[in-house]
Amino acid sequence: MRGVSTPIAEAILVIAAVTATMIVASAILYNASYLGGRIASASAAAARGLSERAVFVYGFVNESDGCHYLFLKNVGEAPIAGVEDATLILGNGSETFLLEYMDYCSQGLGCWSYREIENPNGVWEQRETLEVKACPPLGVEPPYRVVMVLPSGSRLEAGYTG
Repeated sequence: MRGVSTPIAEAILVIAAVTATMIVASAILYNASYLGGRIASASAAAARGLSERAVFVYGFVNESDGCHYLFLKNVGEAPIAGVEDATLILGNGSETFLLEYMDYCSQGLGCWSYREIENPNGVWEQRETLEVKACPPLGVEPPYRVVMVLPSGSRLEAGYTG
């Protein structure tokens, strides 16, 4: 009877080896597919971020309300959505304020708001100018410095005196 059990044992071992190999191969293929998807997603986000570019055009302080009015232009290759999610920092060499976005911002609130000048549709289109109203909680002396970081991570930094 010993001769019959050896082929059965070998068959069981072969089946177990094939099953284990299939499980390992499935796990490797799944992880490779998942990693490929993550890389593609990261590449698309990076390309989107690179195609977003805004520039500072002009800025001044309105003496009557103490707010800074900044004019920014989208010179990138793509429209920019979610401007209200951007980070805005205003200051000078000694004072800096992180301003909070509010739909309606006014003097001394430590906030900022914006308005689309050419095409008010909620998306900052290519070649469109944005008017940003930034109202620091305290007065800031010149020279002024503004930094805006868009939701994609694109950064705009500029200095102005009045």
